[in-house]
Amino acid sequence: MKKPLSKALRTFYGVGDMGFSLMTSVETYLFVFFMTNVAKFSLPMVALIGSVTSIADAVLSPFYGAIISGTKPMKWGRNRSWMLIAPPAVVILYMFQYTKIGPEPVAAAIVCAGFILSHIAWNIPWVGNVSMISVLASNPEERALLASRRATWTSVAGMLYSYVGSPLAAFYGKVTGNETLGYTLLAGSMALLMLCGYWTIFKMTDGYEETGAQISAASSTAQKVSGGEMLKMVFQNPPLLVLLLGDFFRYMVNFIMTAAAAYYFTYVAQNMALMPVYILIGSIAQLVGAYFSGAISKALSTRNTAVYGLFGLAASLIVCKFVAMNVTMFFVVVTVVRMFLGILTSVMVAMYSDVAVYGEWKTGKNAISFIMGLMTLSLKTAIISRGTIIPIVLAASGFVATADPSTASPELKNAVNNVFLLIPGIFAAVSCVIMAVGYKLSREKLAELQAEIDSRKGQPA
Repeated sequence: MKKPLSKALRTFYGVGDMGFSLMTSVETYLFVFFMTNVAKFSLPMVALIGSVTSIADAVLSPFYGAIISGTKPMKWGRNRSWMLIAPPAVVILYMFQYTKIGPEPVAAAIVCAGFILSHIAWNIPWVGNVSMISVLASNPEERALLASRRATWTSVAGMLYSYVGSPLAAFYGKVTGNETLGYTLLAGSMALLMLCGYWTIFKMTDGYEETGAQISAASSTAQKVSGGEMLKMVFQNPPLLVLLLGDFFRYMVNFIMTAAAAYYFTYVAQNMALMPVYILIGSIAQLVGAYFSGAISKALSTRNTAVYGLFGLAASLIVCKFVAMNVTMFFVVVTVVRMFLGILTSVMVAMYSDVAVYGEWKTGKNAISFIMGLMTLSLKTAIISRGTIIPIVLAASGFVATADPSTASPELKNAVNNVFLLIPGIFAAVSCVIMAVGYKLSREKLAELQAEIDSRKGQPA
């Protein structure tokens, strides 16, 4: 029987994700803006950097969970070990992503190397951390609860970032007399908070996961899952395949919006001082959605909550596009958008835990880390859209980085609204259709599958 969830885990599970989100917010909100308006790379080079880094990250994404599931567990457990040993490397590598050293081609190569290496170093512990949901929880309700707490603390990170993000970059830049270095130091500071968060979760989960020695003593065959068995878990798992596709479009919404936000406040609202306000209000709205997502999922099931949430997200984004020229109305409607994003951030993670149960029932093998790691496949392939769609849409509207924002043409403003709101709204609608039509794994079916798995193991259902 699993160890009951402690009060600390029921309340504070997710502080690791808070640190992680603080770190990645620098990238999602400011990476493209850093390249175009701070480092002042040419638009073709920005598109090239975005494509190279995103494609490399996407290609590597299936291997993070495979590394955890397919290798012998280390001293502190299969998942927890990575949360201890990998974060220190991230602190150093991530800073190189926000530099401009040497001529443009050399500087671009350094940025790409910093991006790719730091992402390798942080994705494995990220998978280990999210995989702990299935290790800790005993049923779908506990999985939904932990996913809700994870999303709640991620939203808290958004609130904190609204105060310390761009203002801290500006402060560092002023102190050092180098705007670019300000972003470098911002990245390093947030990565350090990520390290502290993961080490906190590492300590809180002590005793919940078998150590490497315990697994070795129990059964040598349980130490790892073969590559063939992993592939079998994917292609014999229809709910997983549907979830990966639907989640890809959901992630496209998130990443395009976060990367395009700076352009909205620069060229449409023409007041960058409002961006921290947007991040704060949006983060509060996401926190509300994430916090109540557990209760909503308990009432409706995670599957139905995801479908209804995607429909609401699509509708509110499209409405927001048509009121975006009025900044006050924009804030009203985008608050609703962010609330739906908070709900979806929680329930989609819980659904990966659910399809992991289906995979174990189907194959007889427990590869939670591999299944949870596939979440990064949808995430990383979606990031490609951030690095390519935004520069293409801006270039088509006559965007010039050195031009005065106050002279922005109606065409440029419309292009920014389209890439910030309308295009993500269309992607949310596509995700909604995919999940409504293709995802059939109900709460009742999950209970049956878990009972059969427990029966095979000789445990009480």
